[in-house]
Amino acid sequence: MDAQQDDFEPDELDETIRELESRHPEVRSEMARMRVVMQMTTALWQRREALGLTVEQVAERSGLSLEEVEAVEDNDVDSPFQRLARYAEAVGLQFELQQVPA
Repeated sequence: MDAQQDDFEPDELDETIRELESRHPEVRSEMARMRVVMQMTTALWQRREALGLTVEQVAERSGLSLEEVEAVEDNDVDSPFQRLARYAEAVGLQFELQQVPA
């Protein structure tokens, strides 16, 4: 876990996103997608830590490379959903996605 994630402040992130959206309304949908990914990846690394697992153990359990696990934890928004699902399974979680109108 890097220091940046340890200092994660959801309220500050939301404020930053609102400010960016107000200046650039065209990025609203992209920011919404990024927010979902960040919520998922945050839940994953918090679960890993709660279980006392290392990133190496998650890599081994999930079949992902160490670099892929680290990319997930670093909020790499280009990580395919399948990687997130495999990581989640390795730490005993399953995501249920719900379709809602945009």
